[in-house]
Amino acid sequence: MSGNRLQGACKTHRTSALAQFNSWLTLRRLSLCLSVPVLCAALLLAARAGFGQANPAAVADPHPGAEQVWTPQLNAAERCTACHPGVAPPSAARPSIQQPGRVDPLVPHHTKDWGCTVCHRGQGAAAEKEQAHQPELAPAQPLLPTRYLQASCGICHRADLPDTPDLNRGRLLLGEFRCVGCHRLEGIERPAMLGPDLTDIGNKVSAEWIYKWLKEPRTIIDDSGNTAVNGYQMEPRMPQFRLNEEELRNLTAYLSSLRGKPVEPYAFDPKVVAALENSPDLVDQGEARFRQMFCTTCHSLAVTRGGETKLIGGDIGPEMTKVGSKTNPAWLAAWLRNPQAFLPKSKMPRYEWSDQDLYVVTRYISAKLTDPDLLQGVPKLDAATPEQIRLGRRVFLKKGCGSCHAVPGAKLQEDFGPNLVSLGAESISHLHFGDAKIPRSLTAYLQAKIGDPLSVNPTADMPQYRFNSADLDAITTALLSMTGAPGSGGMERLIVPRTPAEFHPAGAFAQVYERYQCDACHQFNGYGGTLATDLSYEGSRAQRQWLIDFLKNPQTLRPSLILRMPQFNMTGQEAAIVADFIGRNLRSPAVNPAGVDPAQFTPQMAALGKQLYEVKYQCQACHSIGAGGGYVGPELSNVGNWMTAAWIAAWLKDPQALLPGGIEPRRALTEDEIKALTAYLVSLRQSEPAGRAAAAAGVGQ
Repeated sequence: MSGNRLQGACKTHRTSALAQFNSWLTLRRLSLCLSVPVLCAALLLAARAGFGQANPAAVADPHPGAEQVWTPQLNAAERCTACHPGVAPPSAARPSIQQPGRVDPLVPHHTKDWGCTVCHRGQGAAAEKEQAHQPELAPAQPLLPTRYLQASCGICHRADLPDTPDLNRGRLLLGEFRCVGCHRLEGIERPAMLGPDLTDIGNKVSAEWIYKWLKEPRTIIDDSGNTAVNGYQMEPRMPQFRLNEEELRNLTAYLSSLRGKPVEPYAFDPKVVAALENSPDLVDQGEARFRQMFCTTCHSLAVTRGGETKLIGGDIGPEMTKVGSKTNPAWLAAWLRNPQAFLPKSKMPRYEWSDQDLYVVTRYISAKLTDPDLLQGVPKLDAATPEQIRLGRRVFLKKGCGSCHAVPGAKLQEDFGPNLVSLGAESISHLHFGDAKIPRSLTAYLQAKIGDPLSVNPTADMPQYRFNSADLDAITTALLSMTGAPGSGGMERLIVPRTPAEFHPAGAFAQVYERYQCDACHQFNGYGGTLATDLSYEGSRAQRQWLIDFLKNPQTLRPSLILRMPQFNMTGQEAAIVADFIGRNLRSPAVNPAGVDPAQFTPQMAALGKQLYEVKYQCQACHSIGAGGGYVGPELSNVGNWMTAAWIAAWLKDPQALLPGGIEPRRALTEDEIKALTAYLVSLRQSEPAGRAAAAAGVGQ
């Protein structure tokens, strides 16, 4: 700031400050060598001290001399602390203190080393308050609104941080909504499969369904408009494109013509069909088998209970409430039999269906998971003409449908939309606001563009999304974090990359792993889904025979959970292959198998452990044994056949060392207590399942 401007800014503060702190102002700290900026700040803080607002640390140490922070790594100099001298000492943080005297919240970066603009952005080198704070005077680098500050963390930190939930959520949404299909985004990888392969869509669904979906894709989920079902918090939905009637009919005609190879109906065993087709409870049998196989672990269904409609189930696969009105039975049976024959990258497991199971489940889906009113309002569609098909293909390419969907004879349309890798550093002079009545700022532009693309560009092809305000802010935060390549060579050293998670199974296990798509739900050394248990250390936890029995016939381990592992009808040989691989390769360094010898456990130790379990530590509050106990933790009736003694002992010693963030409390157990509790828990064994010997004998079959 210039001296005249600073002196003028201080006039409103001098009178009260001099009146109340005249003796303080005579101290040598305010000698003639004191610069005008610091004098202004000191007077301002002194005046506020009279009203109980000043930062005590800043008043006590006004830092004589001009304040400037030079950050070589950022190639940046800034003077923010000349007017904000109280930001640095965290010991003096008081929420009641107003700026410019308030201390910043505790962050890992010290102001003296990093300055302020690394987080707040803005014109740190500005000599006037307006230039530093007002976006219209700093179009190249405006001050970032407080609610988007987490965006600055994302400039360097490419991995998610616990302290940046909005940034993490925004990145997640950008990935889930497949924004990378049209745009190049920093740190967002393009999946191998963005949307369904449409090569065979004409065999799968009717032209009427395609028309309805293109016109109102969200109504396929819930025609009642119930937002609890219609939300996008589950599987991401296709956005709504603005298509006129002619475009709708032409695009429908084109997609209906995509039939690929003819679908050959699966040849069910005639004896199975003859025994079931006239059964009065055929559909009920199918529903029971559908539920027993826990299809809702991956797929969600809308159910009505107590007059309220809501979704139940997982979000890995598509929502299935009305899938029976969508697909034809022949295609459905062929798909369930072998999904990868239609879609090689599909995450759908390839079940070992029996003919009876497949027959009753497909009949249930076709009969019950339907909506008779779904196609109401759809006009009569005549047979597609060659001209309609040609025009429909043109619409397909113009709208960028080829960015997400594969069709015969057309390459994926990569980079269909603008490159957004440096959007967070874009100057507002490069943005097109059109006639939008919004502030001329990057944050306002992003909110308008994402919420209603036509508001800033009436000719935009970008589809319409429906985000709530919190998710809109999260996506804006994630986009603001994308500022392109570092501005200087030194900045490159500050980037904290995202460590890629990799897991590459081999051999016989790889075939089973791919068949049942294990990584869709489970994590392996950081790679995979988070729906089910992390299996990275499962070889240290589970006993081999228990694993084999569980894989062949999964049972619930946590009664409180709705989702269950599906029953894949895995063979004994496949189960043994998985159990052997897990036992050899997925082990924890914190679990020493040789450190615990169950043969040394005595009945007296187990009795003491039972006393500790039930009386001193009251573990039954969370865990159940038999019919008694809580439902927060795993059921322990058969833990002696399930978990290894070494795992139990290591878990009792430090649960979070094996499962970071786990809710099991870490108690100050003595070594003797750990041994006693372990002895008691390994004694909890249910009788061997019927037929185990026969199953073991058939492992190689």
